[in-house]
Amino acid sequence: MNEEAVKKLTEQGCMVGKDAAEIITKEDVEMIGDLEATPMYVSDQMLVSLRKKMSQKVVVGSDGSTMKEEVSSEVEGEASVDRVQEQEQGEQALENKQQKPEEREDSSQVDPNSDVFEEKSPNFSTEKTVVLRDDGSRDEVDTKVELMNDYGVSRDEKDVPEFLQYYNDRYDKMKKLLMRRSELRSATSVKRLERRSEGDQAAVIGMVKDKYSTSSGKYIVSIEDKTGTFKALVNEREGDKIIPDEMLGISGNMGGDIIYADSVIRPDLPIPDGVKTTKDEVKAAYISDLHIGSEDTLHDRLDRFADWLGTKDASDVGYLVMPGDVVEGVGVYPGQEDELDVNDIYKQYEMFEKWIQKVPEDIQIIIGPGNHDIVRLAEPQPKLDEDVLEKATEYSNVHLVNNPQMVRLHGIRSKGIKNLMYHGHSFDEQIDAIKELRENAYEEPYRVMVDLLKRRHLAPTYGSNLLSPESEDHLVIEEKPDVFVSGHLHSHSNYSYKGVNVINSSTFQAQTDFQKRVGHEPDPGKVTLVNFKNRNTEVKQF
Repeated sequence: MNEEAVKKLTEQGCMVGKDAAEIITKEDVEMIGDLEATPMYVSDQMLVSLRKKMSQKVVVGSDGSTMKEEVSSEVEGEASVDRVQEQEQGEQALENKQQKPEEREDSSQVDPNSDVFEEKSPNFSTEKTVVLRDDGSRDEVDTKVELMNDYGVSRDEKDVPEFLQYYNDRYDKMKKLLMRRSELRSATSVKRLERRSEGDQAAVIGMVKDKYSTSSGKYIVSIEDKTGTFKALVNEREGDKIIPDEMLGISGNMGGDIIYADSVIRPDLPIPDGVKTTKDEVKAAYISDLHIGSEDTLHDRLDRFADWLGTKDASDVGYLVMPGDVVEGVGVYPGQEDELDVNDIYKQYEMFEKWIQKVPEDIQIIIGPGNHDIVRLAEPQPKLDEDVLEKATEYSNVHLVNNPQMVRLHGIRSKGIKNLMYHGHSFDEQIDAIKELRENAYEEPYRVMVDLLKRRHLAPTYGSNLLSPESEDHLVIEEKPDVFVSGHLHSHSNYSYKGVNVINSSTFQAQTDFQKRVGHEPDPGKVTLVNFKNRNTEVKQF
């Protein structure tokens, strides 16, 4: 068994089956790394199939014809991962492109609604856009939605006692998560740390109170727990990533009144011992940031997506998950009224309700709020009021949830798939606080999402977003999700980290004037689908 190859894939969140581990090679790891999305699980049959498919390439002849050129290979089998399917689709698209116009027009795949693509972005490709193939008939699927820890959000006035209770709860929860790390099982309190002699090995868990850089480029970090405060000297690389108020562990050697840190330990997610799946073939679709009511809302593409849900191609879609900003809102930022198509927020929600009516009734719709919705801005945000969506809440398939919220989907003949929904309002401050996130997280939002999974908190720094101190901190990621889905950034990501599907759900809003001024190019109209039976994903463009 190639232990190094298995370890590398495991670190990427890809589990390797026992038989596959016996035959996997370094070249296989590189091949899997080249896939658009890392698969959750690789069996020996999948590995063999992938080798065969990847050994083929399309060659365009001088006469415009296409053919597959085989590279020497001794493996055979059927393809069963997303990348192979995408390659086949790409080959078919290339073949279609080579056909004469009259030959293509004879196909039933010609889309009569192609004029809806006027609003584009550099990320848009007409060739990759979903085509509606049938008359709107679809088979129904069994579904089940469960809200885990469906907490209430207090509307009472908060003061110092509530903040103390909130941070004590955060400290206790985060300490429990950190104590699971083998490096911190011998961690001591700050008070006992003061009794250690110089040169002794020591480990401590605490909340970051402050940090400042030294002339050598290193950082002195002030850590506090319930017994006191202590300082640690950490290197530049680790110090750059440390942010105020996060909980972490420090391991190193005592140097009098300071710890010389050898390592900074975060709670992180455990290495998965398997991938949770369902017995049924059922999929969830993830979208966000519709911003209905804006003059930049892409209504035609949104309607095409609803139409597609009614086709036979979407018969296995049982869930539609939407983590916030379903409407544009009113008065969210200065000058917004000049960019509104509908300046009455209640009429915006009426438009959203009309769109919901286009979605098949057997698809369960889970809706959380965002910073543009008609709820308080402070997190955790309460679910949308039923009076706002009066018609929609009468439908048995519409579920309103808090932000954040853990939702278990399809616990039918299985334990179901845990979805952590969070709109993502804290992302902006988190990205701004860390250099490596500032460089690429707006274009690749999975980076900030993975960063927060490692810290096991959705908004570690107080002030990164407005906070309402409840009796407990609902932004702690106590339980490992199977899917972590967000929105807010109007980009798109489909990533895998330690057995978790990390999805940033695109948007159905074109580039706004504000985005033009700051140079941000959105990636609209993309829908991520997760197959709960094998946890493979696909992305469809509308």
